[in-house]
Formats: sequence, structure tokens, C-alpha cells
Amino acid sequence: MAEFEPLRTGQLVIRRHAPWRRRLLGGGGLILGAMVLYGMYEWGRYSAGHNQLESVMERRGLQSKVEALERENDSLRGQITAVDTTRDVDRQSYADVERTLGELQAQVLRQSEELTFYRGIVAPADGIGGLRIQRLEVLPGGSDRHFRLRVVLVQAMRQDAVVAGSVGIDIEGALNASPTRLSLVEAGGNPPEGGRLPFSFRYFQNIEQDVMLPDGFEPLTVNVEVRSGRQPAVRQAFPWQVRTTG
Repeated sequence: MAEFEPLRTGQLVIRRHAPWRRRLLGGGGLILGAMVLYGMYEWGRYSAGHNQLESVMERRGLQSKVEALERENDSLRGQITAVDTTRDVDRQSYADVERTLGELQAQVLRQSEELTFYRGIVAPADGIGGLRIQRLEVLPGGSDRHFRLRVVLVQAMRQDAVVAGSVGIDIEGALNASPTRLSLVEAGGNPPEGGRLPFSFRYFQNIEQDVMLPDGFEPLTVNVEVRSGRQPAVRQAFPWQVRTTG
């Protein structure tokens, strides 16, 4: 519609406006601005390592693993019940039944630990996402003073982008009855320059480091610090407990 020419009546000027046109232009500008901002947001996520299709596929894979572990645990518990019944009925094969029962119970324990691990990624118990230290394990090495430290880092599924950073580890204890703290280098490790171990992952990663403790040193605590440029530092202390199985 063409603009109306102003009408003059004496000194009074009358103009006719089209408010709907102004509203239409304003609404279109807002929609265009929102689309530009969303495009910039998605580009930023992509540049930071986010891939929506890959994330969805990984989520489905982890969720399927949780469901499969739950079904397998249910099946193992059923087998344990059947073995219990057989043990009570058939005393002649008592030793074999006891051995089978022990193996099944150990398998259920391992499956339960694995199920707890994947559940912590899919749906954290505390409902809080972000980077965290799932656990630390001390594994025996090839000699009395040789050990392997395994740190398991996880990131809840609500965080889809790749997280990268470094892990610092030191061991507290007593050297000849004197309180002592050993860095990885002092504990015989061979970390990269700076004494920290790098990491980069989307959902979880195992970080392992061999250490050789000096003679006379009695370890008590392992301190772990995780740094990432995108999230606050995470610090946690673990008691020195050597795992004998798994």
C-alpha cells in the first residue's frame, strides 16, 4: 500500500500511518537476529569438538551397554539361585557346585562394578554433570616396589563436547618414619614435561602410570588433581590400597 500524502487543513497537518508494516519489519528483524545467533552458537559447538550425530550414537551405545549389563546380571543371579538349589539337593558334587557358585558371584561383582561405572556416565547419582574422578586403582607391578596407578576420569552425558587437560599425581606417606610427599618423577614415573599426564575424551578415559617407590617409603595416600581449561579443577585423595584382582 502506498504512503498516504499528508493532508493540510490550515496550519494542522494530518498524516496516516501503517503500524502493521512497522510491526512486521520489527518481527522479521527479531527472527533474523535469533537465527544468526543460533547459527553462531552451533558453529562454536562444532569448532569446540562437538558433533551432534556422533554424540547421539555414543549415547545410544552406552545406554545399550547399561541395559545389556542389567539383563546379564539378572541372568547371573538366576544361575546363582539355581546353583544354590543344586547344592542343597546334590551333596555328592558339593565341591564343584561351590566352585561354580564362587565364580558366578565373582562375575556378578565385576558386572555390578561395570554397571555402576556406566550408570555414572549416563545418569550420575547426584545429578551433577561435568568432569570428575570416577576412581583410582593401585595395581601390583613386576616387583615389590613397582606399582601401576590407574585413574579413571568420566564426564556425564549432559556434557557432549570433548574435554582436555592434564592430571597431576603425588603420593603421601612416610620415608624412614618422616612424613614425605613424592611427585611422579620422584616416585620413579616418567610423565611428560611438567610432571602431569595429558587427557582428552568425551565420556571417559583410563590414565595409567607406573611408579617405583624408594626403599623405606610407606605410601598412605594418593592425591589426584585434574585440570581442564573449560571446567574447574577437580581434586581428590584416595587411600593407598593395592588391588590384587582385576
